[in-house]
Amino acid sequence: MYIRREVHPSVIWFFSRKAVFFFALLSVLVYVAYARLKITFIAIPFLPVATIGTAVAFYVGFKNNASYERLWEARKIWGEIEHLCRMWALMVTSLSLPDEASPGFSQDEKRVLIYRQLAWVNALRIMLRNKHPFQDEEIGSSQQVRLVERKGGPTDIFIDASAELAPFLTAAEIEQVSRNSNIAFALIDSQMKAIFELKNRGLSNQSADKLYDLLKDCSQQQCASERLNNFPFPRQYAHFSSLFVNIFIVLLPFSLLSELKADPTNLWLVIPFSILISWVFFTMEKVGDSSENPFENGINDVPLSSICRDIEIQLRSVLHEQDLPAPLVATDFVLM
Repeated sequence: MYIRREVHPSVIWFFSRKAVFFFALLSVLVYVAYARLKITFIAIPFLPVATIGTAVAFYVGFKNNASYERLWEARKIWGEIEHLCRMWALMVTSLSLPDEASPGFSQDEKRVLIYRQLAWVNALRIMLRNKHPFQDEEIGSSQQVRLVERKGGPTDIFIDASAELAPFLTAAEIEQVSRNSNIAFALIDSQMKAIFELKNRGLSNQSADKLYDLLKDCSQQQCASERLNNFPFPRQYAHFSSLFVNIFIVLLPFSLLSELKADPTNLWLVIPFSILISWVFFTMEKVGDSSENPFENGINDVPLSSICRDIEIQLRSVLHEQDLPAPLVATDFVLM
């Protein structure tokens, strides 16, 4: 997540530099062909191109709204996950059995239940950031991810899940859940079984049902995250939005000739105006692209690592632990 109030020019240049070179080359070639080589028939009426530009602006606006909805939905899902983890910790620490001296049900066992919840959120984070089955390009090769790496920010691509879960689970449990293709779901199953065992030892039905409900809600939010991650932004909207923008950009310098040819001394303005207008439409298109996949490890994604660290701090605070990790800080205004 990019947290700087204004987007730094270096970030804008990183995403648009190749396109700007193309816009400049195209407009210069058009100008030279018309003004120097006297190929006058390439000037086309401005009105049809302006009409295309208006239609493209509406279409890109619709795409950007839909793309933003995906990003905002992802953030709401993880806000709910944070809430569920807090409630889990509060309920677990308040659990009691008819016999407080019951063997095994101690502060250590409560700690196991809370740490397993921490393992769940981190396992879900790793899974979301490493699995994009609909992407044509290799994970980590997109501009979004390359910019994060260039800025020195951390990414969760191809990291060892076992190493990430080691602070929260025993080696035996890591080995057990790693056999499952969906580690996060396996951890919810382990939590379910743990609550069932407590219920057999005397935990009240009311307390057990509340914990079951929390786990059910956790599973629901996991499914919502997986739905966003595994279902791409509809390609008919994304593809044609890009196609229409490119058509408009290519036609633009030819149409500007018709507007400026009345005064040959100002004909050179075709070049800067063509570059500027093309860049505006290109940037509108890129803004939508940057929000399509909210778990991609990109610069504009949901800051899953930061959220997981905040959850860890909060849950371990409930256990009255002292050696708490520090909140993650942004690297060059990028918070992951």
